[in-house]
Amino acid sequence: MWISRAWRARWPGAAEVVLFLVLTVVYEWARDLVAPQSAADIAAAYRNATDLVSFEGGLGLHVEPDIQRITQSIIGGEFATTWYYTLAHTPGFIIFFWLVWRFWREHYAYIRNWFWAAHVAAVTSFALFPLAPPRLDNPALEDTTHEALKLGGALDWFQGFRNEYAAMPSLHIGYNVFYALVLTWLLRPIGRIRYLVWILPLWMTWVTAATANHYWMDGVGGAACVLAGGIAVHLVMVKDLPRPWRQRAVAT
Repeated sequence: MWISRAWRARWPGAAEVVLFLVLTVVYEWARDLVAPQSAADIAAAYRNATDLVSFEGGLGLHVEPDIQRITQSIIGGEFATTWYYTLAHTPGFIIFFWLVWRFWREHYAYIRNWFWAAHVAAVTSFALFPLAPPRLDNPALEDTTHEALKLGGALDWFQGFRNEYAAMPSLHIGYNVFYALVLTWLLRPIGRIRYLVWILPLWMTWVTAATANHYWMDGVGGAACVLAGGIAVHLVMVKDLPRPWRQRAVAT
């Protein structure tokens, strides 16, 4: 049955590419579908931002303005964070999944299903907790990626489909938590050096704050969606498909 083949990723790589394209479109459509429409809902997104800033402040960790200030004080800092945020997101998951398909094919099905299950959790969060990002909530912060996102007219045509209040969770950070967690398991044979992959989510957290696109708490939300997606897929996925944490993964 083709649904079983898709679930288990037992089909040609070209079919997997088509599936990713379809699911990406569905995700973007769903994110736009749950975007606040009324003035009251938009006002709620700003209230949620105020509450989140207060929560971070209560912890003594409302650091987003400081991160942007420090970044912009470093020569090339704004350029590096702006363009990393703009260009790294989609190529990042393309490269990651190509590597898993190429070197750890037996784990691909679980990892791919986990990835998309995390998106279901994210869309649910967007619907239940709309949140204005720092670039909208704090006039003192600069939206450094606005012009960069116009590369090739991308922002202009995409703006109508963009949920401006989908800051929580941050899948920019969530993706990188996902990569780091999976690679920590798959790269066991290389020893402790594999833990360097955790630089990825730490760096992306800095980047999203420096560009005023996310609060660091949005990254916590992204990590929570990743964990929720992983647990959900583990519970429903057939037992004969290996989980990456259960065996020593060796690249072939």
